[in-house]
Amino acid sequence: MSKNNGAELQLSKKGSMMHYRRLVTPYLLLAPMLAFVMCFMIWPIINVFMMSTESYKVTKPNDRHFIGLENFVTVFTKDQIFLKTLGNTAVYVILSVVFQTVLGFWLAWLLTRKFKGRGVIRALALVPWAVAGLMVGIIWNLMLGQTYGVINDLLRRAGIIEMNISWFSNGSSAMLAAVIANIWRGIPFFTISYMSALSGISDDLYESAKIDGANSAVTLFRITLPMIKDTIIFTTLLRAIWTFNAVDLIVSLTDGGPNRGTTTLALYIMNTFTGSYDYGYASALAVISTLIMMVVAFVYIRFGKMGQTDN
Repeated sequence: MSKNNGAELQLSKKGSMMHYRRLVTPYLLLAPMLAFVMCFMIWPIINVFMMSTESYKVTKPNDRHFIGLENFVTVFTKDQIFLKTLGNTAVYVILSVVFQTVLGFWLAWLLTRKFKGRGVIRALALVPWAVAGLMVGIIWNLMLGQTYGVINDLLRRAGIIEMNISWFSNGSSAMLAAVIANIWRGIPFFTISYMSALSGISDDLYESAKIDGANSAVTLFRITLPMIKDTIIFTTLLRAIWTFNAVDLIVSLTDGGPNRGTTTLALYIMNTFTGSYDYGYASALAVISTLIMMVVAFVYIRFGKMGQTDN
């Protein structure tokens, strides 16, 4: 009996060790990645939050000290540039994402139809997505040039305008130019996403709707859009975040001018960080920017009912 009890005890210990080993192994495998994320993502974010509560200018390294919420109070009460850049950002993001969504869906719908040379057209339609933001800005700066730009030349040949438009002479037209360039660049992202989503809709649904006498508009709003609702919510949110945080295209196209007419919040943060070297104030702006996007994302997903089916 004692031998049997000893053997059972050894088996029990061995089973416990195997059980704990199975529990611990996934965490050991994840440990290097978690350490990487901690060092290069979580700690820098924490550090930015810490700097936002400090008076910290690189030009005055010996004068770094804690000031609490003073940077945030200054942003909301004294910084008129912040309010202007926030408005510019809203216009830039909303117009860009709305037109990218509509045009991207339209192009995706066309490219899911069967026609000769569809593969070549699909490849060409996705080219803008492969072009770097800085290059996009340079390309559209040349195309929209007042004296030599191809856009003005085409508009004059079509009889739409009589005199060349100076796209970068005022904030409104410069913002329009930035939005047009960003729309051109972002359409392929929506096209790829919507093509994938549309291909997942069964043809039987459209056949049934056609038999029931549904026209194109009813089919679009009753079948197509509800079926790809989650894709629309996800892509628009993701693209809005990218556009909100991007500075490359605007830097190469307008550099935030004229008179800060195209300076977005992200560009303002970058200029504060690298121009005046005010790390504390730039960190406060970055924290506010992050919180804005977190609130917008939460509200958008909440009211968009992502992942939920409509009754």
